[in-house]
Amino acid sequence: MRSVTEQHPVELIMARGLISNLTTAAFLVDAAGVLIFFNEPAGELLGVKYEEAGPMEPEEWGGRFSPTRLDGQPLALGELPLAIALEGRAAHAPMRIQSASGEPCDIEVTAFPLAGREGQTGALAIFWDRSS
Repeated sequence: MRSVTEQHPVELIMARGLISNLTTAAFLVDAAGVLIFFNEPAGELLGVKYEEAGPMEPEEWGGRFSPTRLDGQPLALGELPLAIALEGRAAHAPMRIQSASGEPCDIEVTAFPLAGREGQTGALAIFWDRSS
């Protein structure tokens, strides 16, 4: 498993440092959409620690947590805020996901692109539980 501190642009390394210290759940993906880190609050919400889950391709993380609209209608991968952020635009959406235990959870997600000198390096998403 490749570490976020190795083989990644400095912007992603710094973003991981930031979200490691957030008390709000957060995801970090590289420019290809590979999930390269999520913090402890995200792990609590999802029911799995990043150390257990590891890096995931977009189709894997997009499918693993079964995102839908709040009315239960499926969300295509391209409709997810992180996917939109990877296209260079910030995005926000309410949605429902399933935790690792299969429990549904209504969340709000805000995602934004990360860019460095060489262009876009990835995206960061912050999300919180709406059911609390």
